[in-house]
Amino acid sequence: MMRWLLTYADMITLLLALFIILFSISTINKVKYQALVHDVSGGFNSEYAINNPPNGGQTGEKTGQSGDANLQKIQQKIAAYVKQKHLEQNVQTRIDRRGLVITILSDKAQYDSGSADIKPFLLPVLDQLKAPLAKTRNDIRVEGNTDNVPIANGEFASNWDLSAARATGVTRYLIDNDRIPPTRISLAGYAEYRPAHPNDTEANRQLNRRVDIVILNAESTAAEQSVQP
Repeated sequence: MMRWLLTYADMITLLLALFIILFSISTINKVKYQALVHDVSGGFNSEYAINNPPNGGQTGEKTGQSGDANLQKIQQKIAAYVKQKHLEQNVQTRIDRRGLVITILSDKAQYDSGSADIKPFLLPVLDQLKAPLAKTRNDIRVEGNTDNVPIANGEFASNWDLSAARATGVTRYLIDNDRIPPTRISLAGYAEYRPAHPNDTEANRQLNRRVDIVILNAESTAAEQSVQP
């Protein structure tokens, strides 16, 4: 007479499994969601699971290595141009955990004191980014930085304003002149709060006055795009 309990218990078990799955994906993560779809579909011998492995069958490690190699090629091209034009004291490049960082030192040779207008002789350096960036999907972040000396003029109220204005100027040039899609580029002004060197000597303060153009690697680009609406 109580055989209906077996069916009822099976239903409760299935509902519990369903709610556990719903809870596990309540915070949507694209990679985890694709993995879930792949695994569930595979359990039903789905064509999706058989013929459409995640990321086209490529591992994240392989993709990252390819992206890093591409950034190294861009770095080599920029470094060769800088050396040819004898701009080593004005432009520096390096690759860090974020990607390729092209640093334009914001000293008087590049900017007038307290000004956000970049000097014309450095604009061809920015133009060197046009061709390689057209061949990549990497996002770009332009970061303005200053030293810790308070600014004193009527145009900018603080180093925050100056660093953001210099980053904005470079960003607008890349968009308007080099045709970088606005959806791939962002900017930030850090004032004196992300120094590359201690602000204890004039030489170090000079190195801290800079605009960094960061060509994000594949991992950083994916992180940036994951927070976009």
